[in-house]
Amino acid sequence: MSEKQLYQTVPLQSGKLAQIAHYTEQEIDMYRGNPLIECLPPILSQEEAFDQLSYEPHYDPKERELSSHYRYHGLMGMTRFFQPVRQHLDLQDRFSRFIRHGYTGRNPLAKNHTEVLNEFHKGLLEGKAIKDIPDIRSFASSFTLMGYSGIGKTTAIERILSLYPQMIVHKDPMNVIQIVWLKLDCPHDGSLKSLCMDFFSKIDNLIGTNYFEKYGKPRNSISSMITRMGQISRLHCIGALIIDEIQHLLTSKDNGSEKMMNFFVTLVNEIGIPVMMIGTMKARTVLQRDFRQARRGSGQGDMVWQQMERNDDWDILIESMWEYQWTNNFTELTSEINDTLYEESQGIVDIAVKLFVLSQGRAIRTSQEKITPALIRKVAKEELRLVQPMLRALKSGLISEIEKYEDIIPMDVEDYLKEQMPQIDLKAKIQVKKEAHEERRQEKELSIIENVVSSLISLDYDPAKAEKTVIKVLKELKNPSKQEVVKRAMELLDEKPKKKVSKNKSTNKLQKLVEKGKKKHFSAYDSLYHDGYIKNPMKELAV
Repeated sequence: MSEKQLYQTVPLQSGKLAQIAHYTEQEIDMYRGNPLIECLPPILSQEEAFDQLSYEPHYDPKERELSSHYRYHGLMGMTRFFQPVRQHLDLQDRFSRFIRHGYTGRNPLAKNHTEVLNEFHKGLLEGKAIKDIPDIRSFASSFTLMGYSGIGKTTAIERILSLYPQMIVHKDPMNVIQIVWLKLDCPHDGSLKSLCMDFFSKIDNLIGTNYFEKYGKPRNSISSMITRMGQISRLHCIGALIIDEIQHLLTSKDNGSEKMMNFFVTLVNEIGIPVMMIGTMKARTVLQRDFRQARRGSGQGDMVWQQMERNDDWDILIESMWEYQWTNNFTELTSEINDTLYEESQGIVDIAVKLFVLSQGRAIRTSQEKITPALIRKVAKEELRLVQPMLRALKSGLISEIEKYEDIIPMDVEDYLKEQMPQIDLKAKIQVKKEAHEERRQEKELSIIENVVSSLISLDYDPAKAEKTVIKVLKELKNPSKQEVVKRAMELLDEKPKKKVSKNKSTNKLQKLVEKGKKKHFSAYDSLYHDGYIKNPMKELAV
């Protein structure tokens, strides 16, 4: 079968695509003849797992020469950078064994597989729980992954799950939709019923069924939900159930955490679903309350992830990451910078990567365009304030202090970059718009002056006076049209200067005579007539 045929897909009722099963003969004897295992991707060597788990964003060194807003896009791609280290490869190995071993007791071609489904159906009709199923107890197991917040647990398991198709359609020799894995998040209130309801909802979302409507309503009892979950898990051949954030069980009331731990035991022992639990270090107190679950949790060995040590693994990670720089100036990785990154992140990969990205963002924004130890420390202090208490606790090495800050989650670096980008872009954009606006205004003004002066000259106005008058009009009027400028300029140019009327001596003498007559209560006429300035017309005209 060709490589293209190997990855053929088919749409389901949900609209999602499922891979069509392609079966590969197995090297391990106990895996042979089981279509649920034979359709899985090949078992990977450490080298193959390293290559497939790695995620290196596309990068071209020439991008360092781009404008800042383009470089911020490059930085956002860096948030998905993933470089596997030894603990990731170990987790991949364990999960590979975990899911395959769980399927060895659930071969759909085996006679007892159908018998078990019938037993489930009969139990549902009679209202009885199904227990002691022989093909399940010897194979299903659970295992736990615990570690500090931000240590990379969820990211790691999601990268590993991406190696497996979530849904596989079998047509021959059986007709079934296999759900390889299902990941649920433990409800914040530790509610067992909410977790069961989420199970039905996720299945419906994947394959387009209506299990939630039938079995997942709040009115249904938890015991009936668990039985139905068992039936659906067998019907759709769920390979592994991953429960994340199990420390939320600590918030449950009325012995909710104990009930849920018993629920996990039931899933493994009675239903036969391999269960993987992920949580912070606080989850230890939950897991160790019940010896049965602690024992079953060691099926593949518990994994406890702490911060990375300052060793070769750390150096390989930082050296791989360091190539992705979008500052104008490439900064060589020195021992001082490496030590500063470790000190400020305390070996937590999530924080180290974000520090690297945020430091570049700060260098671009401030035009420093270079990464320095001082810049890394400044960014850690100002941009990662929320996690500083946890980092100080890690530096102290005291478990009692560390446990106080288990649920502190580092900031979302993508949101930070999105907030920074518009500020930078907007500031630059406003400045450019101001400069362009001023340039256009000056060009428009110059054009108006040239056009209007040219028109005035053609009307025989003096060029120098015309230009001076037009400039005066432009200062006087706001955003005038050419016609308005021409009209106003002509008015000013045609306006004759007003002559000043000087006060002569006779005018002053007459005024004094009038003022003198007022003192004697004479009218102005009588005063001027008495002094001979006004003649009697009757006498002057008499013959």
